[in-house]
Amino acid sequence: MKKETQEYLMGERNAIRDEFILSRERKGRNEYISLSLPDRSEPVYKLWTKKNINKKPVKAVGEIIETKQPKHTGGKRPYVMLMQDQQDILNKLSMDAAGLLLKIMGGGFIEWDTGKIIDRRSKKPLTISMVRARYKLDTTKTKALIKELTENKVIKYDHKQRSYFFNANFAKKGVGRSANKD
Repeated sequence: MKKETQEYLMGERNAIRDEFILSRERKGRNEYISLSLPDRSEPVYKLWTKKNINKKPVKAVGEIIETKQPKHTGGKRPYVMLMQDQQDILNKLSMDAAGLLLKIMGGGFIEWDTGKIIDRRSKKPLTISMVRARYKLDTTKTKALIKELTENKVIKYDHKQRSYFFNANFAKKGVGRSANKD
């Protein structure tokens, strides 16, 4: 391996020239990397990356360090998509139950990998009393709304885990374009 290539890989150089041109530009924690051929003006490959300073190594294997992937969306805006084949369920719900469902889905109360409905701050399972207190509802109204959502199979209660779970067939979470772009 050439000395220049080693220096690039170690971060001592920002660009090298060989049979290809590999260059990097840094701005804060972000890094723009491009790969181009000497006879072409446009890059063959280009990529913006974000260096995570707080990544802790999990285990070292030789010289390679493996890390856990972050749970965030990488600066991209998250979205919730409703499945169109579940439209009849949404039509059966009352306006109040649909509003509560929208508050739960859009409010970050769902762990999308497990489907568990949780309190955002304490990470504890969301209870009827927590819903009642958060949205200033009376107990009978809250119980009726939760019952309506469970009867329509939008959410279900697991007695073993003592928590409500969201039906993943009804809606899913995804990641959209970058938050900087509109």
